[in-house]
Amino acid sequence: MAFEISANPVAMQAYNNLAVNQAQASQALAKVSRQDGGASRISFDETQSVSQLQSTLATSQRAITSTQNAINALEVARAAYSEALSLANEGLTLANARLAGEGDSAAIDTRLTAIAARISDIGSSATSGGNAVLGQSLSVTVNGGGDTITLTPSSIASIDTSESVVAGYTNAISSISAAAETNSANLAALYGTLQTLESTVATQQSAVGQILDAGLAAEMMAVTSENIMSDAVSAMVAQSTLMSDKVRSLLQ
Repeated sequence: MAFEISANPVAMQAYNNLAVNQAQASQALAKVSRQDGGASRISFDETQSVSQLQSTLATSQRAITSTQNAINALEVARAAYSEALSLANEGLTLANARLAGEGDSAAIDTRLTAIAARISDIGSSATSGGNAVLGQSLSVTVNGGGDTITLTPSSIASIDTSESVVAGYTNAISSISAAAETNSANLAALYGTLQTLESTVATQQSAVGQILDAGLAAEMMAVTSENIMSDAVSAMVAQSTLMSDKVRSLLQ
């Protein structure tokens, strides 16, 4: 019976298998380390689902930004209405006092002029993100489908004293109060929209995460499996390399 001791094919085969296992383990580990970790382990249908969910998620996130920007603008409008209403009430009090002949009429007139100027200034100086708010239309994306609504915070008109000072401030109070009420209702609706959008985004993120996490778990299992196989093959390589030595020892 002939013995071939110039080469050890068993050891070479075991060594080749070790190289394959180590390469597969490295590939799986590389996938795990990527941000999209287990994407390669999910099915085609799951990949399509993830793509659709991520697209809808992006739209929902843009809607959140749009809604938040609109809320910021309406909050500016609310502050403007509040200040203007306070000034208009003060103006009405002074106008009634002047009409009744109470106080220094010249001083009252000076103060009324300052109040009217300040109310006009509020209307033009209320800005959000560098953009005027009052009297300007806001296009707001309100859901993940891209639907929009348009809101226009009412402008604050200058005090009209052509009829009388008292009537001018009375009308201003009525107009500003109505604008403030509408603005408050729009704000409440947008806060509700924002809460819904944030809940939707959380659900969408969870759905994407569940699919990708399943793929990631599969990749991690692959890493573990290939490492186990590499350890086993390493032991076989060590055993097979001793075969030639055993043959030589028998020939001596």
